[in-house]
Amino acid sequence: MKVNLSNFEKYSDDLFDLSIVQRDVGGGITSKEQIDIIQEYPNAKSLIISGLNQESFEYLIQNYGNQFTAISFWKNKLITDLSPLSDLNGLEYLHYFFNQRATDLWDMRKNENLRGLAIYDFSRLHSIDKIVTAPNIEYFSLGDKVWSKMDIESLKPLIQSNITHFGWWGNRILDNDYSCLAQSKIKELDVIIGQYSVEELAKLVASIPGLKGTATKPYKEFSILSKGKETTYYSLCKGKRRLIKGKDDEKLEKYISDFEYLVEKYRIK
Repeated sequence: MKVNLSNFEKYSDDLFDLSIVQRDVGGGITSKEQIDIIQEYPNAKSLIISGLNQESFEYLIQNYGNQFTAISFWKNKLITDLSPLSDLNGLEYLHYFFNQRATDLWDMRKNENLRGLAIYDFSRLHSIDKIVTAPNIEYFSLGDKVWSKMDIESLKPLIQSNITHFGWWGNRILDNDYSCLAQSKIKELDVIIGQYSVEELAKLVASIPGLKGTATKPYKEFSILSKGKETTYYSLCKGKRRLIKGKDDEKLEKYISDFEYLVEKYRIK
């Protein structure tokens, strides 16, 4: 199946031409012999793989990495050094979920075809400085899918990048500066609404003309099934109580109207 920006973060094995995923909850262990199965699929262009350590990771990259345009590293928690990825000049999309060792990204200057990058649940990654080395990247998603613990020093490196679509799903930005995104090329922004007050989110949206993405909507709709009954809620900005769909629709309309007023107010300033 063709992998593109709209689907490369999905975890389904069916999305990829080749899957080498261990069924162990922690990702298991993938041997070099199992990696060599790739020889039987010379036309495969997308791969999802789990259970690599540093040695088997480097073996994969050196022997088969340039065969693929899309790779999903699914639960490869023991990889310390991501720098071998620098040699993959044909790579277009890279997704990596769950790592407990890597403390930095890698030099992406040779990744000339890299368009999409997603990095999730990296417990020791705190700097995204090297994202500026990716010459043609368009999409970058960063943060947590399971454990809300990722703290990033700053988003300022995004100012010097070519990223137009950014998603932030982590815990904290340590310098607490989101306004710097207005100086970037970002035109689509996805965030966790509950991390911002209404005023903070309105200022952020107002600072980027024509912005798209979840950041432009001050609520998120979700449903909970309890005792056979499904209830849909609206999760709002920080400090606001969630509303119930069907019961609190008028309150939601006023809340949205107030948000839109603030966006226009800050945009004029």
